[in-house]
Amino acid sequence: MFLPSKVSATMPRRPYLNEVLDRLKSEPRTYPLGCNLQREGEQPQNLYYIQSGWAYAYVILANGQRQILYLYRPGDIAGLSDVGMERVSSSLVCLSDCMVHVIPMKNLMSPEMTPRIAFHLLQKSAEIQSCLMRTLAAVGRMTARQRVAWLILMFHEKLHQRNTAASIFYIPFNQSELGDLIGLTNVSISKVLCDLSNEGFIERNGTQINLRRKSDLEMMVSYQTLKASAGFIGKPENIAGE
Repeated sequence: MFLPSKVSATMPRRPYLNEVLDRLKSEPRTYPLGCNLQREGEQPQNLYYIQSGWAYAYVILANGQRQILYLYRPGDIAGLSDVGMERVSSSLVCLSDCMVHVIPMKNLMSPEMTPRIAFHLLQKSAEIQSCLMRTLAAVGRMTARQRVAWLILMFHEKLHQRNTAASIFYIPFNQSELGDLIGLTNVSISKVLCDLSNEGFIERNGTQINLRRKSDLEMMVSYQTLKASAGFIGKPENIAGE
């Protein structure tokens, strides 16, 4: 495994995020690559703010195969879907060495919970839901070629949110894990990547991808980048009632 070296592996903490972590009594911990932070079926106890590194959520299907659900990058919060549930819905494993702030769920009911914090958690949950909905559409209705094209664009969006004009990025999954994310075999993933490279859509150098024809890939799958509304009045710094 590896970290995408061209993209920051640590998320700078904004003032209101410091408040979230401090008020909810989050404790930073270091976890090694391959460590399971939680396992499917356990009782939910914590949220996990990814300060640095990468992690992903997955489930094991009835046939024993793994289905990867979501890639958590620095700045994401894992475990939001399990708040109020009896059991954890998916396992969470480190894709690299990670610095994680563990937030006890019981602290969400403490007097330290403010509208500002509640909004931040709701916003992060909405981001994850939007991505999962797009993943479901891609896996359920697209061809193998379209799924891989969509996946490339999705990784580019997640890894370059602050600089979408950048064309070069690193995919933080091997081909087996890519297949577990979009329901394809290693052979299918390899073939489509080779085809897209030969046709000039992308240029590959190991795990590095250079988007050569980004607009054409977007047209192929009707891809639209998700952006938060600039005029949304509920920005954390604008919330009253603290």
